[in-house]
Amino acid sequence: MTYARFLGLFVVLPILFLLVRYRRTLTARGLAPMGLLLVVVYAATSPWDNLAVKWGLWGFKPELIWGIKLGYLPLEEYLFFGLQTLLVGLWARERLRRVLEAPEPQKRPAEEPGAPKPRLDAEEVAS
Repeated sequence: MTYARFLGLFVVLPILFLLVRYRRTLTARGLAPMGLLLVVVYAATSPWDNLAVKWGLWGFKPELIWGIKLGYLPLEEYLFFGLQTLLVGLWARERLRRVLEAPEPQKRPAEEPGAPKPRLDAEEVAS
């Protein structure tokens, strides 16, 4: 499998799914922090990966990449940095939004001493 096909199947398709799934809650303001995160990811990952390939810690088979290299890394590797960051960022953003916007749990009235305790229903057990 080529690097580009891997990116398409396992990174781009899930990103598209998340974009469609959460399109109602996505705003430019809500996505802006991911721009900063992308800058940090590229600044931190690019030097390390370039050195690792230069030193022979890992490499890329020429027949599985497009052939366009920036430094020692193929273009697909740089795409992976950004796309993977977007994938995890979109997923984490939605999880965080759900937690922060969750309604307060309902408080039950104080029980009388000696009264039988109410049984949990299936919804309470599952949550």
